[in-house]
Amino acid sequence: MRGGRGGSKFAGMSDRREFLGWLGAAAAAGLAWPRSVAALERRLGAGGLLPSAAAAGAGAGSGAAGTFGPGPGPGPATDDFWELVRQEFLIPSDRLYLNVGTLGPQPRVVLDAAVEHMRRVAMTYPPGVDWSGLEQALGALLHAQPAGFAFPRNTTEGMSFVANGLELKAGDEILTTTHEHIGGLCPWQLVAKRHGLTLRELPLPVPPADAGQLVDVFRKAVTRRTRVVSVSHVTFTTGLVMPVRELVDLLRPRGIVVVVDGAHPPGLMPLDLGALDPDFYASSPHKWLLAPQGTGFLWLREEWRTRLWPSVGSGDWDNLKLGAQRFNHLGTLDESRLAGLAAALAFHQAIGPERVHARIRELRRRLAEGLATVPGVTVVSPPDDGLVAGMVAFTTGRVPALELQQRLEKSANMRTRVIGEHGYGWMRLSPHIYNSPAEMDRAVELIRKELA
Repeated sequence: MRGGRGGSKFAGMSDRREFLGWLGAAAAAGLAWPRSVAALERRLGAGGLLPSAAAAGAGAGSGAAGTFGPGPGPGPATDDFWELVRQEFLIPSDRLYLNVGTLGPQPRVVLDAAVEHMRRVAMTYPPGVDWSGLEQALGALLHAQPAGFAFPRNTTEGMSFVANGLELKAGDEILTTTHEHIGGLCPWQLVAKRHGLTLRELPLPVPPADAGQLVDVFRKAVTRRTRVVSVSHVTFTTGLVMPVRELVDLLRPRGIVVVVDGAHPPGLMPLDLGALDPDFYASSPHKWLLAPQGTGFLWLREEWRTRLWPSVGSGDWDNLKLGAQRFNHLGTLDESRLAGLAAALAFHQAIGPERVHARIRELRRRLAEGLATVPGVTVVSPPDDGLVAGMVAFTTGRVPALELQQRLEKSANMRTRVIGEHGYGWMRLSPHIYNSPAEMDRAVELIRKELA
């Protein structure tokens, strides 16, 4: 049964040994607490899958905290491999969870890291946070300067830091789109109302013909009063991938600040922050990176690490030598979430980012192609893999999306997302590595049945 402990039989012994080696090395690297590592080894050892701790590290060089073994290459993994990955999650076997775009379920190694940190705090031996190691690991994954990271609780908080920290005055203009999540939109609504700013929400084509059409939306909308452009890197509405680098090239020569709501890309798709080079990039690793709730990050371009005003006043708020680290000074923190983030980074590296990205892309494409055959359904997400990531949004015919969601939850224990914002009324599905191709086919057939 899926999700059980060692209940499945695997033909691919080499896949199994490789995976256990990578995961064991990642656990040793990402978790500084022996109790958590031992718990992981006991789980993987169920049924003789992992005879000893030494076997867990075999073939994958573990080292100091914050370093990872080589992980798997970019080649495809077998079904047996993905079944083994599935067993690292606590999702019940009868649960069809297709809403990682809202909240990602943590694998056991991440949950253990957070719980063990809390346990140490309760024992009055708080282990603290290896800030440098966390910055280095995140920077390595996202190709970004480690010194640019701060760690708010989520994208909303990071976007709020930016909106409240910029020096804007009455009459200044902010451009955004009609596909922004409230976490990326409301901070601008707040400062616009408070300071007499103009906030314009630009419609986007659904779906767009190409990236150039999206850039043209902003090229035509920019005025001499425009000071900020705030966009989602991947929209929560349809999974559309916005051409961030092209927007930076258009807007920076005009002195316009580019703020990116990057809630989705980490863990979902390749992300090179150094190449994109926005002024600010806020994200929520508790989605596709499968970190605990309350883990976010804000990346600041170098010039802004000393220019942006902090929103929270605490010790060293004005110590510019600290750069982006000033924004971590928020009083007492729940540091367990950051321990979980470190473990999530280790887990992601253990499986292999390329494999994760390819698997999500495969599942998303299978869903989109299947849904396109359902009478009454129109897929509104772009058909081109270069313009979409992770999510499939679609119209639901004569059955309202909210009603369809309730039916699926009741009849099939299936979790979806309704995009009711901005009056769209779409349903959105977002799969991840704990899902299987068979589940994608099942989801399509369940929707077909409910809409018949």
